Amino acid sequence: MKSQERGLRKSSYEDYLATIYRLREVYGQAKLLDVSRELGVKPSTASKILSQLEKKSLVKRYMYKEVVLTSKGIDLAIRIIRKHRIAEAFLAHKLGIDVFDTHYYAHYLEHLPDELIERIYVITGSPKICPHGNIIPIVENREESLSLEQTHYTRLSEATPGLYRVERIAGELSTILPVLKELQIKPGVMIEVVQQTPLYTAIRYDQALKEVVKHVAFTVFLKPM
Repeated sequence: MKSQERGLRKSSYEDYLATIYRLREVYGQAKLLDVSRELGVKPSTASKILSQLEKKSLVKRYMYKEVVLTSKGIDLAIRIIRKHRIAEAFLAHKLGIDVFDTHYYAHYLEHLPDELIERIYVITGSPKICPHGNIIPIVENREESLSLEQTHYTRLSEATPGLYRVERIAGELSTILPVLKELQIKPGVMIEVVQQTPLYTAIRYDQALKEVVKHVAFTVFLKPM
């Protein structure tokens, strides 16, 4: 029983570290309320876990509820994110799982031993990006993993009218993916940006006019055609 409890705690800690990593990928920062919302827990619960992670020197908390990964936390988060995105690639490319569903199933696989995930990585063809267009980080090269060069991409929330190809859904956030699944906006599809408003981005896709709320459009990266 104790070993099972330790396993659950480890999984919980890993989920928090991965969530902080993803939030910082998208927004450049992670705050307590965003962490709690993404993990579906109360802010008080998230605060308690983050306090435990801080004692383990994995995170550092600052004013205004911002949470930052320590060097030790970054190394661990990169390992988790790598395993998760390799699992996503395997599910999508080898099993034909829908790109949106891979994120959820990958949560079950990311806790597998590193050596097993690396074998899956090779079988999948050693992909550089996951099905959502995010870089699969390299454990041995943190700097390359952290330098997500996206200067040639445009956020959907900022794109001028015109034709674009969807290249990336930044961070694969659980609060964002269901909305994009309903809209069927995913890497590889072609969309037309019609109009920007303060509340949403109007696009034309699949012969239909759709509205993407700004906080969702902010996570979608495009390449002009």
